[in-house]
Amino acid sequence: MKSSSRPGTQTSPASPDLGRRLSRLVRTGSPRVVARAARRELVWRRHEADAARGIRAGKRVLAGPFLGEVGFELLYWIPVLRRILAGVDRERVTILTRGGAGAWYRDFAGDAIDILDLVPPEGYLNELVERRRREGNTKQFFPDELDKRLTQLALERIGDAVVIHPLVMYSRMRFVLELMQPVEAVTRIGEYRELLLEDRRLPTGCPADYVAVKLYFSDSFPDDEASRALAARVLGELAERRDVVVLTSGRQLDEHREWVPEGGARIHDSSSWVTPQDNLAVQTAVVAGARELVATYGGFSYLGPMLRVPTRALWTQEVFQRVHLDVLRAAYPDASYELVGPS
Repeated sequence: MKSSSRPGTQTSPASPDLGRRLSRLVRTGSPRVVARAARRELVWRRHEADAARGIRAGKRVLAGPFLGEVGFELLYWIPVLRRILAGVDRERVTILTRGGAGAWYRDFAGDAIDILDLVPPEGYLNELVERRRREGNTKQFFPDELDKRLTQLALERIGDAVVIHPLVMYSRMRFVLELMQPVEAVTRIGEYRELLLEDRRLPTGCPADYVAVKLYFSDSFPDDEASRALAARVLGELAERRDVVVLTSGRQLDEHREWVPEGGARIHDSSSWVTPQDNLAVQTAVVAGARELVATYGGFSYLGPMLRVPTRALWTQEVFQRVHLDVLRAAYPDASYELVGPS
């Protein structure tokens, strides 16, 4: 249920960890690191204050654009937004995200604008790469020129609105992500619940009883012999028992390359079911209807617990940050979520 808090009162919680964090940064002896952290803190506080004023004034809300990893969107950005917008009429809220991910926000946002309707899908990946080169990482700590351009294009569609940028997620979650607060704190900072999908229709051609498989190469699942052998073994075992739907985006829209196996009588490739603008919405509906989800460990695998679908997450290199796995388990303690590594 939504919080009964008055709209606009969900400001960033004060934390005694701020002084400890700044002291730790000072001890690095790097003026550049300290200056950047101070600038970040100032930008965060101003943005939080502006957003709170706009919400209290009854303005329309534009949340986004979200340009980062799927895992951060699912595990941090959406719960933080849900907490910030507690008590706000969902019809006032428009989400700016990409690839049909607007479907994930329907319990608190009445409308969504897809970034891939604002910029050509063919050039989107190049724009992301350039943004990350300018910022030096994949995180949206500040509104970059790409963020600002997308925001302006969205405002031209919906009119005047207060903007809530993903930087507020990094602001509110920073002490958890930097291991200065216990992971259980996320349930106070964000509101975690099952994703409520308005459209659960399965695409034409999707079998009735199946396992959904989403495998892509990453640092923890690199494109090497071990990863391909584990993927082939798991897929072969699944296909012996029932149909398997292999989820793909149809084209590369982020830095991860997808693993698509050779076809078989029980293996179904979903690439023909999606477009760049709806691929995440379609894949989410397929996961929601699946008996099980098997995915590379990482952001997409978090959909399983959020849709109450048993999940196995594959990895071959233990290089992932444990904090995200711990957050997932703290937020969804009853979820069936199993890590599967090399034997």
